[in-house]
Amino acid sequence: IFAHAKVYRDKLRAYATLIKALGAQHKLQDATDMGFGVLSHLGVQRQSLLPDKSAVLRDLMALKSSLVDLSDAELLNYREMVNSDMVAAMSFLQPLLLYNFLSNGEVLLKIVFHMLYLTLKYGICEESCCCLSSLSAVICRMKDYDASERIGQLAILLLEKFQSRKYISYVHCCVFGVIRGFNRHIKMSIEPLLSAYQIGMQTGDIQMAML
Repeated sequence: IFAHAKVYRDKLRAYATLIKALGAQHKLQDATDMGFGVLSHLGVQRQSLLPDKSAVLRDLMALKSSLVDLSDAELLNYREMVNSDMVAAMSFLQPLLLYNFLSNGEVLLKIVFHMLYLTLKYGICEESCCCLSSLSAVICRMKDYDASERIGQLAILLLEKFQSRKYISYVHCCVFGVIRGFNRHIKMSIEPLLSAYQIGMQTGDIQMAML
């Protein structure tokens, strides 16, 4: 496929499969590096050129306030992403969230930053719910539980808007497995987490289902 592709876009599906294969073999750094290589061809800045952790955190916190103040209706009526390169970029960034969620917090921050930037600039898409749920988990680690809860709610709204069954395990893991216990009784998270496990096993998202 790589040798006979006429244009780079013809290689995207093969790259997506290869990246997931590397992730399944727990070659997370290789998968991440390949993912950012693809992103550079789609017009998204390479990992090595991203700002440092403190700069990313500063920018994320600046965006946090606007997200927290966003109403449900404003989010649901936000324009949808139509740029095909950016839609493809978001689909490549999403698995990188998983590969770096527990192993590399600094890279995770940069991935969340990129996804949030693309969402705000080009519009919402299926993968935006994963971006917001990851951001909610990041903010939760910083002990801003109210903001974390609100952004988690926005992630659930997008999940429902796009009926993104394939991302239920990821979003529910972040929202109900990480942040919800700080604001509500843990018993309220059991059913959503069980649903996330069952759907993850059905859709092949075994890594998130088993978390």
